[in-house]
Amino acid sequence: MTIHARTVSGSTNSAIVILIISSILWGSSFVSIKIGLEYINPYDFAFLRLAVASAIMVSALVIWGRMRLSILKEGSVWILGLLNGFAFSLQYLGLLYTTAGKTALLVNLNVIIVALLSWRMFGENIGSRKILGVALGVIGAAMIATNGDLSTLMQGEIFGDTLVFSAGIVWAFFIVLHKRVLLRSERSVIELSAVVMLITAIALLPIATIFGGLNLESVSLAGWSWVAFTAIVCTVLPYALWIFALKAVTATVASVVAMVEVASALILSVILLREVYNAVAVVGAIVILVSITVVARS
Repeated sequence: MTIHARTVSGSTNSAIVILIISSILWGSSFVSIKIGLEYINPYDFAFLRLAVASAIMVSALVIWGRMRLSILKEGSVWILGLLNGFAFSLQYLGLLYTTAGKTALLVNLNVIIVALLSWRMFGENIGSRKILGVALGVIGAAMIATNGDLSTLMQGEIFGDTLVFSAGIVWAFFIVLHKRVLLRSERSVIELSAVVMLITAIALLPIATIFGGLNLESVSLAGWSWVAFTAIVCTVLPYALWIFALKAVTATVASVVAMVEVASALILSVILLREVYNAVAVVGAIVILVSITVVARS
């Protein structure tokens, strides 16, 4: 093996380790939100998290001289922000009624939906492996949503499952549109993402004001702590790591490694929240992980 080959291999391995770390941090967000909702309502929580995260990212870009305000004149970034804000609202509200682990699984099904949308919008190939992945995803989602008991369809938790699954669908459209905007503009990924995050916070502001009250004085120290944790540790830090690592690996590799996010959420939800999953739900989780792998590799 040449020195160059060893260097490339080492760089790739380091990038994968960084991706794993970022996925673990992203996965912790589901549990963190679930705990934080004990101290702050979902509408205020979602807004404050995005407000803090966007303030950090935009400030960093301004300091580095890489922020161009002209991007705010582009209608597409406002559409992205509105979609993102709507999805966050659905996820935070859904977590009031369902578990963190199931939320991670159902939200991450958007990988499959993205594959279907990309086929329709970009003409990307959708072969038998993607079709198999979609089928497995649907089966797995049904298994974890019902725990093998169809009577749960009449219970409150299915309402939460529906909300977080809907969030995943909205994020699927967000991802596809995000890709289209990037292909058609000269904006960097980090600049576009920072501005979209800012617009997301702006979109969440009226929702927080109307439904959450947005009384900042009533937010306890514990509430602010979870806002800061989800904004910095679960948003800004993993995103920065992901952007850095993406330079050394393919998008497919990044997608597969991202499944660590789901595993992280499930493990942390069992340890920290004492969430319990029966055999059917566990098998459903495995089926979903397999389906995501199939779609990502196809």
